[in-house]
Amino acid sequence: MTLENLRNQIDELDNQIIPLLEKRLALAKEVRKYKKEITDFNREKNILDKIKSDYIKDIYKIIFKNSKKLQRSLDDI
Repeated sequence: MTLENLRNQIDELDNQIIPLLEKRLALAKEVRKYKKEITDFNREKNILDKIKSDYIKDIYKIIFKNSKKLQRSLDDI
């Protein structure tokens, strides 16, 4: 396995992850229409509890933060 080969594999994964994250944000935008409060601590905890890796938990915390930021921006419109 070469560095270039490994990077190509990472690029392939990124090409799958990016559209999924975009779709997740679009859904978070729609969800805002139904939520009274932006933060749902129980939901966040339930999602984080399913994740074993602390690194991935950190990524999800950033996803949550940005989803809430997007939802707050909708309130300003």
